[in-house]
Amino acid sequence: MKLIKTGTLQNMKQSERIGAKIAYIFSHNHHYIENALESYKLKGPMFAFLLTLSHKDGCSQESLARYLKFSKATATRSIKALEKEGYVYRERDEEDRRIYRVFISDEGREVVPAINTALQKWNDILLSDLSDEEEQIFRKLLDKAKDTLVEFDRNSSN
Repeated sequence: MKLIKTGTLQNMKQSERIGAKIAYIFSHNHHYIENALESYKLKGPMFAFLLTLSHKDGCSQESLARYLKFSKATATRSIKALEKEGYVYRERDEEDRRIYRVFISDEGREVVPAINTALQKWNDILLSDLSDEEEQIFRKLLDKAKDTLVEFDRNSSN
């Protein structure tokens, strides 16, 4: 599979615009979610860690960071902030005392529906001007781009 296309200067300019558009959407996503979850004191990627733990409870901090594509430092800061709010707790791994396992608390589980609601509202806003067919195409194209990056990451790590 050819992962990186080469081309003319015009193609490069188009890809730069694509990156700027993705950054614009990402920035708006970040601000919308942070504002929607402000009353829960969830900042930055904290909601992503909490949402992930609702499905993968007991993960190590390192595996959470890897899964979410964040640095270990970002994971540590986010998890400590979540712990401070009472949304998660950490326990040392029984077999390897160097590893902390992270668990979602009852308080954290209570916040998950608000996170899902905020994410759904964001999707509704983002997709509001698309027809059903356009939305389906958009989702397929995003999946295709994501799959390309997954393959790129897999090849880069070898």
